Amino acid sequence: MTLMDTVFPGLVQVIDRARALGAAWEDVTVPFVASAEDGPVSHVSVMRFAMVLDGTPTDVGCLHAVCTHPAYRRRGHYASAMRAALAFCDERYPSELLCTAQPEIYEPFGFRVVDEHKVVAGVAPRLDRRPMRPLRLADEGDRAVFQRVASRRAPVSARLGITGPAAVFVVNELDRPLFYAEDLGAIVSLEVAGDVLCLHDVMAAELPPLDEILRRLPAPVRRVELFACPDGLGMAGTAEPHVFVDGDDAVGGAGAVRLMVRGPFPEGPLMLPRPFRC
Repeated sequence: MTLMDTVFPGLVQVIDRARALGAAWEDVTVPFVASAEDGPVSHVSVMRFAMVLDGTPTDVGCLHAVCTHPAYRRRGHYASAMRAALAFCDERYPSELLCTAQPEIYEPFGFRVVDEHKVVAGVAPRLDRRPMRPLRLADEGDRAVFQRVASRRAPVSARLGITGPAAVFVVNELDRPLFYAEDLGAIVSLEVAGDVLCLHDVMAAELPPLDEILRRLPAPVRRVELFACPDGLGMAGTAEPHVFVDGDDAVGGAGAVRLMVRGPFPEGPLMLPRPFRC
């Protein structure tokens, strides 16, 4: 944790907050560490993602929190930790994925960049609104709602969908807007900017159609941007290239965070949803 906080200032604070909400980092990740005389100097962690890829339930290894202490870089420590992590993955998973702003350091280990696309569509304003309520993970009652819904969530897409682990969702969405539609049994990660809905994830045992989500917004919108594959929500739209920057929504530019995969993976327009980008 000290090493990670040196390389990623503030990460441990986020991890501690998530742990206090029942989403413990150490429960879902396996660390691989290279050490020197001062202790751990390089780190690669592996999480099991329960996914659906091209209609097939598949466990995938997610590599994350990859870091090396600045004073120990270019000495082979990262390569040592990465080789150990990938040997672990090779015994368990057909594919691995990660998100990074430095693709070049993963390409020698067999990872390749996957271009991502959001799906956009114009929609007619819905006048028969039934607003959802905010869901706050810091509230004990809302946390129980989240845990119940997360435990039996359906993948948001059969092309590229994820059902767990829920702890990753909590870490990534801890300070982002979440809403709960009780009548749908659905938790929605979204933002509304003017008349544009940015939709990141829908968590429910049975996914509602997009139209039902639109009816529950606090105000009508005229455009939807979905940062996931659209099939699970029945959304028809146009695929547009999209690159995350520093983990948030932005297009292109320096610091672009790319999805990389190793092994078999779906082809064509797709998106790894924001709540599961490590």
